[in-house]
Amino acid sequence: MDYEYIIEGDELTPVEAYKKVAKDLNGKWDGENLKVENQLGEIDAYSFNFLDDIYISISTLHFKKPVLFRSARRETDQPYFALKIGFTGTLLDKEQDFHFNNLGVFFYNSKQNFEVAYPLDKECQWLSIIFSLSAFEKFMGDQPSEIAKLIYDKSSWFKYFPLDVEIENLVKTLFFNLDKKTRMNIYFFTKPLEIIALISKKMEKEAHGFKKNIHEDDLKVMMQLKDQYLSDFTKQPSLSELSENYGMSISKLNRIFKSIFDKPILQFYNQQKIEEAYRQISRTNKSITEISMDLNFTNVGYMSRMFKDAYGFSPSVLRDKKDINSI
Repeated sequence: MDYEYIIEGDELTPVEAYKKVAKDLNGKWDGENLKVENQLGEIDAYSFNFLDDIYISISTLHFKKPVLFRSARRETDQPYFALKIGFTGTLLDKEQDFHFNNLGVFFYNSKQNFEVAYPLDKECQWLSIIFSLSAFEKFMGDQPSEIAKLIYDKSSWFKYFPLDVEIENLVKTLFFNLDKKTRMNIYFFTKPLEIIALISKKMEKEAHGFKKNIHEDDLKVMMQLKDQYLSDFTKQPSLSELSENYGMSISKLNRIFKSIFDKPILQFYNQQKIEEAYRQISRTNKSITEISMDLNFTNVGYMSRMFKDAYGFSPSVLRDKKDINSI
């Protein structure tokens, strides 16, 4: 695809990238907030820096023409690590069917190329947490852990995590805290540290490891597949159509997808549907049967079994808890 614009820069010095975008697109950068509104689309992005080597970026983007984000790989004595959290795509009702889903946590180091092709005519939101090796050592200590093994691995690596409700709530807190009149600036420091701690806990629980030396083209293609073809929860994706679209056999497509996202395509898709069911049960007043129908489960009993397998309790238990908390 020919991109109208490519956002690229050293993620450990994001201010330079913001200045460049503001200059290129005739936007405004005031040292904290980047605003762009033109034929290309709209950008509303905030950047915060703590202790010189921790950067927090919070972005709301809506593009009318093709735009790509590309991390700039960096050979340096001070490697950095990036947590990119996509925060768009929740299907709350039939009128808000985005058919786009960038929900997820993407964790990679400065040697791994990472690209995101933004959707056309869809609003998307991202939280970026960039930190250096020295920042990690300062706040996470020197105790042996799975995340420490990852941090000290010198090859290029990538790790994907589903966006669970606990992390999502921390991200929402940051987005809601942007208003300068009511904001608590300490949140932009403490909440990202909480997110890193949660990611560390997740890694301790997982038996499988992280992905090393992923070919950048494979990562780019599978990210596109995830966001564009596994986002319509009302329609089961067709593996044969995906195979034809990407010019690969179904087995090869599943193998590459699993090498990045830990699960074959349909299993990953069903996991996302269950996560969406959790969001809708806990945040809307729709009945569990209605949610099951909207998400195209075979029947409510099938959704309930899958839900219990994933979370250890039934959808009705979660709904009862929501009802008690709302009293």
